[in-house]
Amino acid sequence: MMPTKGTFWGVVAVLAALLVLSSTATVIYYGEYEAAASQNQIYAGELKTALASYRTLQGSYDSSLSDYNETISLLVTAVANLNTSTPAYQEASVALSTLWGEYQALASSAGETHLIYGMHMLVDYGNGTRVWYNDTAAQPGWNAYVVTLVLLDGRVQATWYPQYGEHFVTGIGGVSDSQSEYWFLLTYNSSSSWQVAQVGADAIPAVNGTTFAWIYCPENSEYLPTCPLP
Repeated sequence: MMPTKGTFWGVVAVLAALLVLSSTATVIYYGEYEAAASQNQIYAGELKTALASYRTLQGSYDSSLSDYNETISLLVTAVANLNTSTPAYQEASVALSTLWGEYQALASSAGETHLIYGMHMLVDYGNGTRVWYNDTAAQPGWNAYVVTLVLLDGRVQATWYPQYGEHFVTGIGGVSDSQSEYWFLLTYNSSSSWQVAQVGADAIPAVNGTTFAWIYCPENSEYLPTCPLP
């Protein structure tokens, strides 16, 4: 049976509508891609500026605390908003860790330790190796992700999702997610002890006494860790 003229034009109308929808979606996704690329260029520029400042500080032993503080802030902003695969990310993370150690020494000698918070972090590699970082120094405005970067000299694998403002961590200290084991973030409080974090590391602020942990273990059907909590 031959299609009627009405049927033919109906099919044409549907195809045209689908084409319009497809084109609209393409424009939207392209716009989002362009915005993300532009933002990445901004962070890359900040990273370049921060690294240049870091190298300048390396060659000057009489730099002020404010110079260190400004450079640290630039480095934190850069590494906290980039994927770990971004060029110069590793260099920036190591520079941040080194510079932070130098800043603490200067702040201590100047009697300005009140600007530094104390945090506690546990890394459980799932093979019996557990490393505690107690009374870890952190700056106001930092978060658990930045603290993890500093303590591990940048040895963190993660993907940055700007739409959520969070990193998805897939590797810590040279141990990466596998098909059966993954990294989980835990938080601690005196009333409920250890629990799986309800937010990402980027959303856990650095305050005095904050305690958190990274554990590597299998997950169940509800995407929760099956290994015993600390």
